[in-house]
Amino acid sequence: MQGKQSDSSKITALYCRLSRDDAVQGDSNSIVNQKAILTKYATEHGFSNSKLYVDDGWSGANFNRPGFQEMLGDIERGEIGTVIVKDMSRFGRDYLNVGLYTEMTFPQAGVRFIAIYDNVDSANNVDNDFTPFRNIINEWYCRDISKKVKAGMRARAQKGEHLTGSVPYGYMKSEADPKQ
Repeated sequence: MQGKQSDSSKITALYCRLSRDDAVQGDSNSIVNQKAILTKYATEHGFSNSKLYVDDGWSGANFNRPGFQEMLGDIERGEIGTVIVKDMSRFGRDYLNVGLYTEMTFPQAGVRFIAIYDNVDSANNVDNDFTPFRNIINEWYCRDISKKVKAGMRARAQKGEHLTGSVPYGYMKSEADPKQ
């Protein structure tokens, strides 16, 4: 088993993230499946002392996620030796911040970074040449979804449709048309 963790006293961080926008892609990206994938990978590759850090319902463009911030705190205290994610888009969708963490913060803290499905492993920099481009694509995806959601809301507003999930106080939904 190549790539065993050298210091078993340090935590292996297994990081999961799923935003509401990602949930439309189906069960393959669910938190439950991410946990199973990460736990299996850690076990099969000899990473012990693992701890799950989870952000369910948080955008990848936002790095002020509670699970992510908890993981960063553990890194700053020197408690983490390796961070493992399913793929780069689960880590984040902001090109500059992803690069800051994976290229600067983690190496300076002596933290190894692995993105399983993207074949990224900071211990093997030879295979990481495409990673910056993948991060840019992930950021473009986030921006594209945002534009589509805004366009959809604008179209609904122009049709006179109700835009929120709740009805304003004093009004009732139409039984004939729930959009009014």
